[in-house]
Amino acid sequence: MLENKTGRILAMAGSFSYPLSQLNRTWQTQRQPGSAIKPITYLTALQKGLQPNTLVPDEPITLRPIGSRGSGHDKDFWSPRNADSKSGGPTTLRRGLERSRNLVTAHLLDGGIDEDPAKSLDKVCATAVAAKIYSNCIRYFPFVLGAQPVRMIDLAVFYAAVANEGARPQPHAIDSIELDGHAISEHAREPLYPQIATADRASFYQLKTILQGVVARGTARAIGSLSPYVAGKTGTTEDAVDGWFVGFTNDVTIAVWVGYDNGDRKRRSLGSSETGAHVALPIFEPIIEAIWVQQIAPKTVLSGPSAAAESNLKDMPIDYESGDRARTGHGFTEHFRRQPDGKVDDTQYQLVSHQSSSNSDVRSVRADHPRMVSHKSSPNSDVRSVKAEHPRMAWRKSSPTSPAQGANTSNQGYYRGGNQGYGGLYLNWGGWGGASWH
Repeated sequence: MLENKTGRILAMAGSFSYPLSQLNRTWQTQRQPGSAIKPITYLTALQKGLQPNTLVPDEPITLRPIGSRGSGHDKDFWSPRNADSKSGGPTTLRRGLERSRNLVTAHLLDGGIDEDPAKSLDKVCATAVAAKIYSNCIRYFPFVLGAQPVRMIDLAVFYAAVANEGARPQPHAIDSIELDGHAISEHAREPLYPQIATADRASFYQLKTILQGVVARGTARAIGSLSPYVAGKTGTTEDAVDGWFVGFTNDVTIAVWVGYDNGDRKRRSLGSSETGAHVALPIFEPIIEAIWVQQIAPKTVLSGPSAAAESNLKDMPIDYESGDRARTGHGFTEHFRRQPDGKVDDTQYQLVSHQSSSNSDVRSVRADHPRMVSHKSSPNSDVRSVKAEHPRMAWRKSSPTSPAQGANTSNQGYYRGGNQGYGGLYLNWGGWGGASWH
């Protein structure tokens, strides 16, 4: 458990038995984060200019190997799938993360962030490195679905930074060292937070509200009653080997990981249906409740945007499911990014086709992106419409990017990488009281 504003580690449990194992799994090991890493991709897309109501295909996609000029080896093509093995039509960027849709995340690489999927991946990696989650990234598309192992502490600090609108605290377990009543070493009491440079406060705030939606309506909705106070993200790796939930309030961030050690290089499943929502989320809830009851941190509604973020945002009502602007003035309040001229770029149909805009008050501009085309409409609106006509961006009932002939679609987005640890089942979290279950 971290204190967001200072980086102080308030509690940490690295195993269930120190005599059996002195390995601190919150700091000294790495595990695949699964979908808990997805906010990095969405933050990159928001900073690129996509809005939370941008429609993204939730349908099959196949990406050819990075650097491949020809057909490549079939086994190297990447054809991810959703956890439920189902696909659908366009879904908003917000709903894609709230419901943890793998295909939506993959489609953001194909034109959502950059025209070239490999360059999109590089930009996602740059965000992860700037956030100090990784020192370098595996240049491999499954990275965006949590293929590359991560230290629990580094992931927790990133979520604390989201709570801080991008200000990354420095985690530390020791405030000061004293000798004969005099401090001989002391951590800075008022640290100057380094701002994660690859995204601004507005993008971080948009991401925070989406992660709040994960708790309210998405994969963490089992604790939906806490959504006014808590935001976060679940994560599950292939074959349910790792289960995660990382959640934060205004004041603290708690990371929970559940899994077996695999020092013997064997991947042991927690059980076919044991997702992060099933195994990690139930641990988070009593910890955060105890924090509030014992007044370690206050139970306060998640804060609104800072002045710096608010100056770049405009709240407008939309239909939650479709992302359409609400005609009546009532609906789900979404937070849209303003451009320097005060206008809001309407990117709802930037990634999927739409024959015409139904909003007569939408002002049109010529988009710089080669996949975008402007449409004529009212010049008096404070919203600009940005739409797509590139054939790969248009949604249709059949798959827009079919797997190559004979392509191996069994690689569904996970990497059986080398995680570290020793034998035994551990329920690990940077959480309240240092207690553990086994």
